[in-house]
Amino acid sequence: MIRLLVVEDSKTVQQALVAAFSADPEIRVIGTAENGEAALDAASNLRPDIITMDINMPGMNGFEATRAIMASCPVPIVIVTGKMDPKDSATLFRVMEAGALMVLAKPEPPGSAGHADSVANLVHHIKLMSEIKVVRRAFSKAPLPAPPKPVLPDNAGQIKVVAIGASTGGPPLLQQILSNLSPQFGAAVLVVQHMAAGFTENFVHWLNQSSRLPVQLAAHGMKITPGRVYVAPDGCHMEAGAGERIVLSCAPPENGLRPSVSTLFRSVALSYGRQGAGVLLTGMGSDGASGLKSMRDRGGITIAQDRESSVVFGMPSEAIRMAAALYILPPEGIIQLLTAVVKAGSAEPAR
Repeated sequence: MIRLLVVEDSKTVQQALVAAFSADPEIRVIGTAENGEAALDAASNLRPDIITMDINMPGMNGFEATRAIMASCPVPIVIVTGKMDPKDSATLFRVMEAGALMVLAKPEPPGSAGHADSVANLVHHIKLMSEIKVVRRAFSKAPLPAPPKPVLPDNAGQIKVVAIGASTGGPPLLQQILSNLSPQFGAAVLVVQHMAAGFTENFVHWLNQSSRLPVQLAAHGMKITPGRVYVAPDGCHMEAGAGERIVLSCAPPENGLRPSVSTLFRSVALSYGRQGAGVLLTGMGSDGASGLKSMRDRGGITIAQDRESSVVFGMPSEAIRMAAALYILPPEGIIQLLTAVVKAGSAEPAR
């Protein structure tokens, strides 16, 4: 039985969430809270297995509550919120920086065509996230020691495209990586981040606030240009196609996912070979592992995030098991390696 705490300031929405979760025999709602202070008290006293967290609440908001809970009595936290204006996305992703695992949309209204599916999707992900073992967050601002410099492969300096895949725990890591790459980074960056539909535009807007490279939502036929970051949109596979152009497709899901990291990696392996680099970050499941192996087999530089820094080690672990990763590194080491293997260049305008 999964013991769930629901944090939501709207009584109507709170009751709807409780009813949706209580209808599942594997979930027991052990409490509710209408603000951050009450959520912190309930988390400490009730010790739930997982918490659904609203963002905008009176008093202590969702960011502050998540930060306090993860510092004192860590528990898996999932953001459950309505669609937000991209301009208001900063708080949404700050909650993920504070330790929330993922963001999910509130269910469609009862009686609407999408209600049953939206409830089923929410319940499914709450069950998955409840299994994740989280750790206490110290929120220290002290810089981490620099990792030792890796031995560079012989195709260092030839990389034209860096493909990055991530799932649970990925957004803060992607922000960290992109905010530390030089504005003169001489390769294009293609990103697949598994995310609930409706939040990818917010994600792109948030990344642009700190990234030193311009970040945009990918579009079919867009030129793959050095010094720019392209994020796969909702519901579409993203591939590196002929003529250095982005290909978006509605082909069947791979590993149950669309966009799929493996689909992206495999296309980069085919189009760029030794001139491609692949980075597989934290996430549940195995998406990306086989694609990363394709990249390594074609001579590309391949990197998996290490266990110690991964929120969920599933995706990197599977890649390591398959001998797909040439390097196994923490985020600081990934930034250092990418900087070393990609030549500096001047960013070109997107076409």
